[in-house]
Amino acid sequence: MFFAIDIGHNCPPHDTGARTNKYSEDALTKLVGELVISKLRLRKHKAISVTPQSAYSTDDSLMQRARKANQLDADYFISIHFNAFSSPRANGTEVYVYNFRSAARPLAQSVVSNIASLGFLNRGVKKARFRVLELTAMPAILIECCFISSDKDMRLFNAEKMATAIVDGLVGKEEITTISGTLKVRYTTYLKPSSDQSSNIDPSQLKVIQPGDYKGKLVAKEESHYAVELEDNMGSGLRDIDYIYTGHSDFIAD
Repeated sequence: MFFAIDIGHNCPPHDTGARTNKYSEDALTKLVGELVISKLRLRKHKAISVTPQSAYSTDDSLMQRARKANQLDADYFISIHFNAFSSPRANGTEVYVYNFRSAARPLAQSVVSNIASLGFLNRGVKKARFRVLELTAMPAILIECCFISSDKDMRLFNAEKMATAIVDGLVGKEEITTISGTLKVRYTTYLKPSSDQSSNIDPSQLKVIQPGDYKGKLVAKEESHYAVELEDNMGSGLRDIDYIYTGHSDFIAD
């Protein structure tokens, strides 16, 4: 399947997300969205970000997202957001569709149920005339992962688990075939959350790895990168699977 992934907001100065004293919606949607894209690709699905880099208004930002998804002729449009409210008591996860007759409704129900299984209050599937849901030609959902204004939600929140729950909701829980072996790192380089260039990734999501031999499993190889699951806390510690540039390393199967 082909998924157009809308990493919510992240288009300054006009389209930026909610903020609290502790959290930024922009940062969290980018983190979860990039993990969702990586996990979908690992499961052999096509996933592309449709988040624009610039826009002259909020409405233009929203229109660009929908237009790109339509031009790509994606099978599904998935918009990722985080909620916020003036009262810290508001909590939980919810997923929106344009209307309850939408073909996306079963997908929305699957996603919200999987996120709720992590311990979040299930606020259900709701309908709203959000622009990105209105303008997209394919089944579309908008996910409100949880409330950044809720201490309860943010104690539960883990980006890796959230992304996995979303992907499980989209495509089902699929087993990933792995190969055991040794990652031979030849140059000092980075472990990354995706195959994107390091300069395009939040520095907090990068971990320097020194030359050496690291036991682990090869999950996939894509876009000149190995996707690996390293043993004995040798990985980034930020996620289950890390990416490393093949030009700096080799993976030798057992």
